[in-house]
Amino acid sequence: MSTKSFMDIVRILIPENIRQIIRGVSNEQVATFSLKMKARIPTLTFEQKVTRKMAFDRNPMLQIYADKVKVRDFVSERVGPKYLTTSFGIYQSIKHLDRTSLPRNFVLKANHGSGGFVICWDGAPIGKKIPKDLSKIFWSKMLIHPNDLDWQDLVRLSDKWMTLNYAWERGRFPEWAYQKIPPLLLAEELLLNSNGLPNDYKFQMVNGECVFIQVDVSRFGDHQRNLYTKDWELIDAETAYTQVTEILTAPPELAEMLKVAKGLSKGIDFIRVDLYAIDGQVRFGELTNYPAGGAVEIRPKALSIELSKNWVQNY
Repeated sequence: MSTKSFMDIVRILIPENIRQIIRGVSNEQVATFSLKMKARIPTLTFEQKVTRKMAFDRNPMLQIYADKVKVRDFVSERVGPKYLTTSFGIYQSIKHLDRTSLPRNFVLKANHGSGGFVICWDGAPIGKKIPKDLSKIFWSKMLIHPNDLDWQDLVRLSDKWMTLNYAWERGRFPEWAYQKIPPLLLAEELLLNSNGLPNDYKFQMVNGECVFIQVDVSRFGDHQRNLYTKDWELIDAETAYTQVTEILTAPPELAEMLKVAKGLSKGIDFIRVDLYAIDGQVRFGELTNYPAGGAVEIRPKALSIELSKNWVQNY
């Protein structure tokens, strides 16, 4: 159909007076209408923005942040190597690795997923072992006493990790950042403080600014969680876990931790920076693009919206 014949049809179907009204709509009126429509769109919560990031952000750096091996170079360049844990080795398989080449206490993790790790620690409860049947074991987090560690079971478990693609898991949204990470295994030192396993400090960073701090206590026991402002004021929030029953004082290393988190998140629209406070020293844990895959709510909803209000998503 030619342009001329199309316009003839328009003239027939749309009366002249209506066409005059359409031609008379100014840019200012269009802008006003757009603002009114935008006002009707509900403000996104923190977890909704996480989900939106998963769906639309295709910055190739996300795959560096998600890769537990490559991110070590990023951390070293941004804030210095002193914040890194000691690496005992990087492997495609530990099948031919001598167990005695690792210390009694260590962590073995997969670099290309979330949750695939084994903590081998003298403080772990006695009696728990890696299952022989791995058919229902995927990205599990395991705490094993060294005396209960069967090396061949660890080999089989870690070899299974190498066959998995964390980007695509049944029952949750795809996580794009993980899909092209070459699978590797990382053995590293186990971080301990005077009380055993340290608390997890997770700094939620928007363009280099801390919007809140998530503190996880006793992850392998009575898991509890608090949220704090960057000035260590407790945020009255409901999360997936009950609030910590005891009063948590700010770690003495908080100022340095905020500095490290700022250095690692500068220029990034959003990233979660996981750090540890180890008897006066700050240690890096990981960078997280998609906290809990956007599946864990912060309540009340108004608080979730408020915490993420400065997170602009120009994807």
